[in-house]
Amino acid sequence: MRVWLLGLFSSLLLAGCGGDNDSHRQQLAQKSLLYCISNAPLSFNPQLVMSSETLDATAHQLYNRLLRRDPNNQQLIPALASQWQQDSQGLRYRFTLRKAVPFHETAWFSPSRMLTADDVAFTFNRIINKQHPYHAIGGGRYPFFSGINWTELVREIRVLGPHQVEFVLTRPDADFLSYLATDYASILSAEYGKQLQENGTPAQIDKQPVGTGPFMLQHYRPDEFIRYQRHNNYWDGPPALQQLVFDITPQSSKRLAKLLSGECDAMANPSASQVSMIKQDPSLAVSEAGGINVSLLALNTQKAPFNDIRVRKALSLALSRQDILQAVYFNEGRKATTLLPARSWAHSETQTMPDTNMARARWLLKQAGVDNSADSKRTGVKKNNKPFINMTLLLPAGARSYNPDGLKTGQLIQQRFATLGIKVILKPMDEQLLSQQLQDGSQDAVLTGWSADTPSPDNTLRNLLSCHGIANTTNASRWCHPVFEQQLDLALTEPVQAKRRSHYQLAQMLAYQDVAVIPLIHSQRLLSYRRNITGLALLPYGGVAFDKAYKE
Repeated sequence: MRVWLLGLFSSLLLAGCGGDNDSHRQQLAQKSLLYCISNAPLSFNPQLVMSSETLDATAHQLYNRLLRRDPNNQQLIPALASQWQQDSQGLRYRFTLRKAVPFHETAWFSPSRMLTADDVAFTFNRIINKQHPYHAIGGGRYPFFSGINWTELVREIRVLGPHQVEFVLTRPDADFLSYLATDYASILSAEYGKQLQENGTPAQIDKQPVGTGPFMLQHYRPDEFIRYQRHNNYWDGPPALQQLVFDITPQSSKRLAKLLSGECDAMANPSASQVSMIKQDPSLAVSEAGGINVSLLALNTQKAPFNDIRVRKALSLALSRQDILQAVYFNEGRKATTLLPARSWAHSETQTMPDTNMARARWLLKQAGVDNSADSKRTGVKKNNKPFINMTLLLPAGARSYNPDGLKTGQLIQQRFATLGIKVILKPMDEQLLSQQLQDGSQDAVLTGWSADTPSPDNTLRNLLSCHGIANTTNASRWCHPVFEQQLDLALTEPVQAKRRSHYQLAQMLAYQDVAVIPLIHSQRLLSYRRNITGLALLPYGGVAFDKAYKE
C-alpha cells in the first residue's frame, strides 16, 4: 500500500534524527521541500533518456555542466568551466575548469580528488567511443547526442592538463556550446566509474549517481519517492534546503490535493484546468516558463493511407485547435499554426496551417479515393476498390510539458475525425513503451510534441523531422526529406544568424508543404508552489532548480 505523504514526510524528516522533538522537527521541515511529480525517473543519468520527469529529478539536482544559461537573458555563462576559447575555424574549443570542485561523498563512494579534465573526457568519451567500457552500459543509447550526430561531430576529446580539456570537431557547428549547456551534458565522475568497473558493477553508475551538483541521492523507493540531501561542499555554495523529496504521484488530482492540503510544497505540471483554482488560493503561486515547445499530431508518412499528402491535409483541416486550446489547455497557450512559436528567432509567419475546413477535408479525402461510407466500414470491404480509414492513435499517458492531458486531446481528435467517418482507437502508453512502439515504425499516428532543450531552432526541427530522428524515435511521422536535412546542416555551419534564419525558414516551408506533421498548440510550462518558497526556478529550456530555493 502506498504511504500517504504526510506520514512519509514525518518519517523522512526524522530519519537520522536522535529524537522526536517537535521543535527540531519543525526546524527540519523548514529546511526541507517536498515536490510532487507525475512519473518516476527512467534513470539517474540524463545522458540516457529524453524524459522531462527524469531531467527534473536529476540534471539540476545531482549534476553540473560545463556551461549554463543566464536566467535573465539566456546567454551562455561559466559553470564547471570558468572560461573557454574557440579557434578561428570553429573546430577547436578549449575549456578551463574550475578548481576545487568536489564530487558527492555518498554511502557508495568516497572521492579521493576534485573534478579534473579526466572526468569531462570520461563523460563524453563514453558516448562517442563504442569501445569505451561504459558505452554499452544502460543500453548504449544516448538519444539527445544521437539526435545531434555527436559521434560524427566530435573527433576527439583531449586532456591538456588537470584543468584543461579540448574538443576537436569534424566540422563547424554554431550550436556546439549550447549542447554543452543542456541537461544531457551532465558531468560524471571518472574515478567512480573506475571503482565500479573494478568491482564488477558498472551499471550502478546510472542507478546510484555521483555528481558535483547541489544535492546528492540519499534514498530512492521506486514509484514512490526520491530523497536527496544537501551537498554541503557544493562549489557554488550549499543550498539552503537540507532535504529535497520528490513524491511520485501519477494522478494530477491527487497532486493538487496534496498541494492544497500542504502535504506538498510544490507541484510539477499542474493541468491547465487546475490553474484557476490554484490562483484563487492566496497561499499558492504559479510560475510559467516560456520556452519553445509544440504539441502535434504525427501521421505515419511511410504507411498508407497517411503517405498520401491529400489525406494528411484533410485530417489537418478536420481538427479544431481552438477546441483543444480551450478544453485541454484552458487557454493557457497559443494555437500552433507553425512548428516554431513566435518567440523563436526562426519563426516564420509566411507558412501557417489553415483553419478548420470540413468541406475541403471531405473533398480531399474523395480526391485521395478514400471511402469511409457506412457500408465500407461495416463490411470491411473496399467499395469500388477505394480504401477506407480506421486508425490507432498512440498517445502519452499522463501530463507532458507540451500537453497537460494527452487523453483529452486524443478524445477531441477522435470526435473530429468521427465526423469524416474515421474511427480512431486511442491507445495511451507510458513513455518507455511508446518509444519501443515507435522503433518498428508500424504505428498509424502519434500524439506527441517537443520541448526545446536549447533556444536554437535546430533542436526542435532536427528532432521532430530529421531522417536521423526516425531511428531515435523523436520523429514519429517518419518523414524524411534530403533538402530539409541539407538546410539544417547549412544553418549549423553558418555563423551569421540572419543567414541561419533563412535556412531554417526554408526547411519549415518544406515541412509545411508536405504536411510532415500537424502542429496543435504551443503551451506554457507551469509550476505551482506555496508562496513561502523563494528562489524556486522553472527553467525555460528544461528542468527545475532548487539550489537557490528556501522557505521564508
